[in-house]
Amino acid sequence: MAGKDSSSSDLQRSLGLRHVFVLSTGGTISAGLFFLPSFAVDKAGPSAVLAYLVAGLLALPAMLSVSELSTAMPRAGGLYYFLARALGPAGGTLSAVSTWVSLVMKDAFALVGMSAYLNLIVDLPAKPTAICLIAFFTVLNIVGSKTSASLQMGMVAFLLGIMGWYMIAGLPDTNSGLGDFDPFFTSGSSGFVAAIGLVFVSYGGLTKVASIAEEVEDPSKNIPLGVIVSLFVSTVVYTVGVLVAVAVVPADDLIVDQAPLHTAAEYFMPAVGAGFVIAAALAAFASAANAGILAAARYPMAMSRDGLMSTKFLELSRFGTPIWGIILTGAGMSFVVIAFGAGAIAKLASAFVLVKLALVNLAVIVLRSAKISSYAPGFKTPLYPFTQILGIGISLYLIVKLGSFPLILVCAATLLTLIWYHFIGKKKATQTAGAIHHIYERLGRAADTSVDREISAAMQSHGLRSEDDYAGLIARASVLYVPNDGDIDLAATRASQVLGHRIGIDADTVNEQFLETGSLWIQPSQTHPTATPVAFFDDAEDDHLVIVKSEAGIVIPAEWGGRNERVNALFFLAGTTVKPGRALRLAGELAGYLDDNKSAVSLDAAHEAEVKDGLLPGLEIGQYPLLPETALRSLIGKRVGDLTLDKDLHIEAIRRDERVLRADPDTELLADDQLTIIGPIGELPGSDELANSA
Repeated sequence: MAGKDSSSSDLQRSLGLRHVFVLSTGGTISAGLFFLPSFAVDKAGPSAVLAYLVAGLLALPAMLSVSELSTAMPRAGGLYYFLARALGPAGGTLSAVSTWVSLVMKDAFALVGMSAYLNLIVDLPAKPTAICLIAFFTVLNIVGSKTSASLQMGMVAFLLGIMGWYMIAGLPDTNSGLGDFDPFFTSGSSGFVAAIGLVFVSYGGLTKVASIAEEVEDPSKNIPLGVIVSLFVSTVVYTVGVLVAVAVVPADDLIVDQAPLHTAAEYFMPAVGAGFVIAAALAAFASAANAGILAAARYPMAMSRDGLMSTKFLELSRFGTPIWGIILTGAGMSFVVIAFGAGAIAKLASAFVLVKLALVNLAVIVLRSAKISSYAPGFKTPLYPFTQILGIGISLYLIVKLGSFPLILVCAATLLTLIWYHFIGKKKATQTAGAIHHIYERLGRAADTSVDREISAAMQSHGLRSEDDYAGLIARASVLYVPNDGDIDLAATRASQVLGHRIGIDADTVNEQFLETGSLWIQPSQTHPTATPVAFFDDAEDDHLVIVKSEAGIVIPAEWGGRNERVNALFFLAGTTVKPGRALRLAGELAGYLDDNKSAVSLDAAHEAEVKDGLLPGLEIGQYPLLPETALRSLIGKRVGDLTLDKDLHIEAIRRDERVLRADPDTELLADDQLTIIGPIGELPGSDELANSA
């Protein structure tokens, strides 16, 4: 009874921990393993092995920040959604461009690597082959061919299986003496650090989980755990895989080899095993490129929604795909392949990945510093803000160490993007909210409080956890009515009186807290417009809800965070400061029901139970007063845990005098208590049946 039917949501929460792991790992292990080691060894010698390990460790701060953002705002749309809401439209534009360019560079590099491995099967020229592959995958994305979850899982299982075979077979040969580890730091510390920056692109695919956060079950647990496990596995595979290649292949051969892992496999694996390495590489390249093109195409589309790009990018093909975003991405990849060599592409891809990860860490600092009450991530990065500061410092330092060309290009792209936004994009932008404005407020400037509502609304996508008692919240709710001439002040005053009594604080304090919070959701339904103010209280030990109804409607003015909308019901939700995320998830679940016309609260409902029934589709609520003169007198003096009810029936609340209590098993029932029981429609017990349950 904790949540509504999944069918009512556009995106169902069907992805578990294994799906998060598969998406992250499948998007990570690609060209960085099968193609990039030659370039890394050329730059740093044998220390390239350590460079992969260190890069994996240095990616941890950004991955933790991605996990925090994904559990705070689990919305489809990728990093652009998070960064635009944190940094405002200017920062969002910069992040979108950086992310799009990094994906274009990364996928172009993957397809250059794919052409190298195809060349092992049939002799083909590298760049023309890469261009043909780009065209193929561009068309494939336009017609809407997506790898299914089962196929993706099968591919990752095959990839990890082959790499497991490769590593287990190759590790005993690391002392063969063919590879030379002396000197380990061939190019000194500068070459080693440059190699770390170069291979950083290998871990860029881990951020793809942000784009599917809305579809993940229990994102607060599964997203951070899936990302961390994926980072660990990817780091091990990269480090050990490159170690084996460096150990068994002579250095002079390795640095000019376009298929280093296959060459290494030929030293210690049977011919069929080396063939499977080619197959694994091609599968990894194909999966990463196919998913990467579609992911990159979402960024022009998302910017178009916010008015930052032409509405042309909102157009869908007859296959339902963002055709112009895909074409732009394919064209960008083709330009990169024609204009740059493989080594330069790798450097540029890493540089823009590092920019993207720096912005992710900055977004967490901004959102936490803004102290927006609706920002309540289910997972919080440990050692904040030092983790984020370290992550930003790492990104900036490694960009500089990549060399002057990537640094100049990153700076030029950043400058051009900001100039374009200032003179063109700013005039067209429809998304103006940004948590960074709350920091401006502390500096004496105006804050844009509309971001509070948008971040709050994102929590609707979060789904409930087992500890979130939605049914109990509705059962314990109070329903009030205001006259036709009533306004928001009267509604808030009456709701605050009830909530103040429940929490144990002054009603005026409750009212002021709702006004200061600025977290107000107004549902767009034309048939049943509602508003859900949310506030948090230090003294509250539980979440409480008061529903205020008005047949004539209540206007929500600007001081309440509205835009003079008229609503027919207000849902005042008071949460605890200890667990603000729980209250926001409950508010999100409530918003989902209110936006569903099939379960809308009837304005004609004459009784409290009828109002609550509308918020629990498929269920009904029964009220049972324990009066001494009725059959239910037999329950007086019993504990809630002594009552034996059918498994589908639940005692959700006890109304005692003016208080509403949770129905804990040890709670003793007193005379004049009123039990609230929830169960399937038509299955609630009669008074005699309930009296015999003890």
